[in-house]
Amino acid sequence: MLSIDVMGPVDEPRPEAEIPGSDPTPTPEPTPATTPEPEPTPAPTPDPVIASTVSIPAQESTDQDGDPLDGGEWELLVGKVKDWLEQNDLAELWTKAQLPLRVVGGLIVFSLLATVYSGVLSTINSIPLVPGLLELAGVIWLVNFALRNLIRNSDRDNFLKGARSTWSRVTGRSS
Repeated sequence: MLSIDVMGPVDEPRPEAEIPGSDPTPTPEPTPATTPEPEPTPAPTPDPVIASTVSIPAQESTDQDGDPLDGGEWELLVGKVKDWLEQNDLAELWTKAQLPLRVVGGLIVFSLLATVYSGVLSTINSIPLVPGLLELAGVIWLVNFALRNLIRNSDRDNFLKGARSTWSRVTGRSS
């Protein structure tokens, strides 16, 4: 019968001489498996356009008396606007800028009206039963309009003449 004498913790290696029946020749310890090291990524080289810096020296600004200005951008802008207004005739400037100003003003008014109109429609749409009732009112109006203007040939001709004259007044062309 073979008896093994256990001395110490299980995880500790024991000397070969203590284990009965073991071979006294030392066994080579297994070498740990080496993990492949990832290839080093090259450091990004800075773009020469971005990496370069440009330094612009500050210009000394002076006013009409020769005193230095602090910043001076506002005074420079005001001076340029005054020079520009003195060079141009204001009546001529107004005639040139009238159409672009009207277009810009019209776009601003249109965007405000569209926003208000959208708000009113979304408010009406959020009230229960109102969208269905408005749709029903529209169908009733359409049927009434068709019965009055589109059933008889003479009524249809009068409606088409009126629509063509309105279209020619709006577009400025005769049809």
